[in-house]
Amino acid sequence: MLAVWMDVAKLRARGLGPKQVYAETMKKFANGTYQKPVCTGVSYMTAPLMRTYPSLDATEVVTMSMPHYMFYAPNVKAADIGGKHLSPYPFALPQGPGPHDVIILLVGQAEKTKILADSADLLDELCSYRRFLCLDSANGGHQ
Repeated sequence: MLAVWMDVAKLRARGLGPKQVYAETMKKFANGTYQKPVCTGVSYMTAPLMRTYPSLDATEVVTMSMPHYMFYAPNVKAADIGGKHLSPYPFALPQGPGPHDVIILLVGQAEKTKILADSADLLDELCSYRRFLCLDSANGGHQ
C-alpha cells in the first residue's frame, strides 16, 4: 500500500483533485500495477494531526486531529461489522472498488487527549510554521 500512498502524494503535488487521483489510482489497481496486500496489516495512525480530503467530493484539504488505527480488511463493508462512519466503534472505510478496504478504529477520548497533550510543543511549532497546520480547537480539532 505504500506504493499507492506515495503515488497519491505525487499526484496531489502535481495538482490533481481528489476525483482525478481516485480515477488514476483505480486504473492502476485494474491494470495490475498495484496488488492488494497478501496478509493482514495494521497502520498506527496515531499522529496528533492529519491533513486529508474529507471526502471524494471535497475540493479542499482539511487539517484535523483524528488519531486512529487502520486494519487492512479486504472486502469488508460497514454493514458486515455494524459500523457507522466516524463512530466511536470500528467502521469500514472503502478504499475503492475491489478488496482494498480498511477497518478504522478511532482512539478513545482519553488517549486522544494524551496524544494532543504529549504533542503540544510540536503542534505549536507546526502552527507557527504554517497556519494551515493549526488545529482549530473551537471546531473539534478541524480546520
